[in-house]
Amino acid sequence: MSDTIELVRFRLKQDKTAADWLKANEKINDWIKLQPGFRFRSLSETDDGEWIDMVYWESLDAARTAGAKFGDEVAPTCEPLIEIGSLVVSHSKAHVMQRG
Repeated sequence: MSDTIELVRFRLKQDKTAADWLKANEKINDWIKLQPGFRFRSLSETDDGEWIDMVYWESLDAARTAGAKFGDEVAPTCEPLIEIGSLVVSHSKAHVMQRG
């Protein structure tokens, strides 16, 4: 079984700032560390304001299980900040992982 990468891309609502989003992410960080199969998370912002949330899971099942719980447990913190129409979530298999 190979690790699964969950890639989430989105934009914030026009009246929300990076500081608003990073504050909300404190709850996500606390929550995600407790999820079975969680490996690693990276959050970044492009120059044009798109956010990229990359999460490594031990399996697709772990990613999907966490995703199902996310909607009830954490999403209410995030939804007021995100332009929902910009949200794209995908999963892929990790074939090569290197740590520096």
